[in-house]
Amino acid sequence: MLRAIYDPEIPVNIWDLGLIYDLQISGYDVAIKMTLTAVGCPVGPAIAGEIENKLMSIGAEHVKTDFVWSPPWSPERLSDDGRLALQSMGYPV
Repeated sequence: MLRAIYDPEIPVNIWDLGLIYDLQISGYDVAIKMTLTAVGCPVGPAIAGEIENKLMSIGAEHVKTDFVWSPPWSPERLSDDGRLALQSMGYPV
């Protein structure tokens, strides 16, 4: 489901961008630790809201998204699919 959520500034989903650092599921509760590609990125609350809406639409009762900044995001966190997607758009990663 997290692959259906895209960073609005980079046309790759948050999973393949490597923004998800930790995902814990306990019953119907989900806790996520994630980062953004840049500290202070204004889309963080919108992405967190979309995560909550999507996960609750498939049965989660409580979704908590915490933003963390250590370690900072870097292109090394890209999945193979994310790297190929960005390369196909001309990004040198």
